[in-house]
Amino acid sequence: MKEFYVHMRGSSMDSLTTMVENKSIDLDLDRLNTILKVSNLGARGWNQRSWVSSEDFDQQDFVRVLFGENADHVQRMYTRNLPWDYRFLHRAVCTHILPKAGGFDEVTHMGAYTMYHFITGQKINVLFLMLNHMHSILDRENARLGYRNIITKILHFFNIDLTGEVHHDLQSAEKLGKGTLGRMGFKKHKRLSTWILRDEDSNRVIEEE
Repeated sequence: MKEFYVHMRGSSMDSLTTMVENKSIDLDLDRLNTILKVSNLGARGWNQRSWVSSEDFDQQDFVRVLFGENADHVQRMYTRNLPWDYRFLHRAVCTHILPKAGGFDEVTHMGAYTMYHFITGQKINVLFLMLNHMHSILDRENARLGYRNIITKILHFFNIDLTGEVHHDLQSAEKLGKGTLGRMGFKKHKRLSTWILRDEDSNRVIEEE
């Protein structure tokens, strides 16, 4: 996978070129659609450092849908301020669509942009997001080399010999376990053995008293 990223080139936002095992790999949205069987339709927006600039994009509306009516788009966005079900969506976005290194406490502009489209049912071009996220990995230090399973499919499509490649198990950040749920603000109810919000558990204790 490292070789895939090391040799990656491309100035276009909807394509890239790389080389693995001395074989050239040319990717664009149509070819990714063929390989992954994922639609390449929907909104195409990308901005690594700020909000996506688009005529049909209202920053304030995005933030209010995610964080509530009183939220302000100039404030920094954190998962602790998201409704609990949106926290799961954020985790999925940061693990599979826009994989990142480090913690998941902060909601990035692109993370919020992606979540908004899923929540409101508006189409978004996930393949476009993935290609641009691959490009952005090269510009950052200590970036996580994401999309391992997807890159494996790409290499198989281009008949790259993977004999001798070492299998890597899922990392803890890619699993939804007890630690993840705890960091997201959930607690396992001792009597019911189900996961609930810590605040909800406190309210139940007060009511029972």
